[in-house]
Amino acid sequence: MAHIRIRPNGRIQFDLHLYGQRFREGTKLMATPKNLRLAQATLKQMNAEIDLNTFQYRDYFPDSKKVDLFERLQRNKHPDRLYPFFNDFAAEWFERKKGAWKHSYQSVVWNNLTSYLIPHFGNTLVSEVSLSQVDFFRQSLQDMRKPNGDRKLSNKRINNLLWPLIAIISLASEEHQFAYPFRRYRSLKEEKAESKPLTKEEVDCFLTHCDESWKDYFLLRFLTGMRSCEVHGLHWEHIDFEYRLIRIRQNFVNGELCDVKTQKSRRELKMSDPLCALLQRQWERRTDSPFVFPSQNGNGLSTQYVSKHIWHPILKKAGLKPRRAYETRHTSAVLHISAHENPLYISHMLGHSDTKLLFDVYAPYVMNASRQDGKAFDALMGGLAL
Repeated sequence: MAHIRIRPNGRIQFDLHLYGQRFREGTKLMATPKNLRLAQATLKQMNAEIDLNTFQYRDYFPDSKKVDLFERLQRNKHPDRLYPFFNDFAAEWFERKKGAWKHSYQSVVWNNLTSYLIPHFGNTLVSEVSLSQVDFFRQSLQDMRKPNGDRKLSNKRINNLLWPLIAIISLASEEHQFAYPFRRYRSLKEEKAESKPLTKEEVDCFLTHCDESWKDYFLLRFLTGMRSCEVHGLHWEHIDFEYRLIRIRQNFVNGELCDVKTQKSRRELKMSDPLCALLQRQWERRTDSPFVFPSQNGNGLSTQYVSKHIWHPILKKAGLKPRRAYETRHTSAVLHISAHENPLYISHMLGHSDTKLLFDVYAPYVMNASRQDGKAFDALMGGLAL
């Protein structure tokens, strides 16, 4: 049963007695007639749910430290449940699946579970998670806003957040033999990422304003289109000056060195003269670190650090529009296209599985960059009597 009390400071407090335990939750509401009417309405709803055994503490006090205590007491009161609770089965699912993932990805999945899914579905039986619950939860994620009014989470981010939920309930329905509730579930349509490559003139401007100690690092990225994690995981043992090859073999992600993700990402890049020269310069400056571009402690560079403390300040200094550091990769692709390089060569350089991705991503830039905008055809057909 729940009651309302007025604290000595004049604020309203809810006093609940549940499963033999007293719970007190203060509010910021002063005991004015209006606030007391609102509190009484809430109290009436709470007591009705307590009588029906449908009361959930987190529905009324989602940020309270007492949520876990209430849910433990609630479960102890009903130990003969046929199905496990979501948070218990989610933790089991994670332990069973994590061996197939890299440590960096394990961290991503665990963060999604503990930051979003378990707080919302944790005290729900796996058999009672419904499609309507997921729809409402997904809508709440879409409605989240940054201080400037922009959406906090993209459709792609929301899809990535929800796929563990779908996988967990799918496995639970199979192993505990209840009807799978998400047969009509469809992922959100994901926005196509907009690339913002730099022009050749902008690259030159960027390098002009770049500190000398970082110039070769960014030049390598502009020349090769290597991913941040690939550059940061590059070891001297993968630099072959004799055959003028850069062997892409590993990534450095969240402080962890790991193998590249796909077979196509495992590739060899030919060194052009400028590329060979900059690596020779780095070789002459090398330390005891195995990394070609080490951090101050001799380990690999942090992608977040480079983006926040190096890339964006240089863009601002050079008077260039803000964009992701990943745009070095897009820039390299577009500049190679403008140089009329073979699409197969460019796809291999970028580690793509085929040329389809190359043209899907860079289609808006191909026509102008390679001057394939229909003018050559117009010139050919100009002699016709139209």
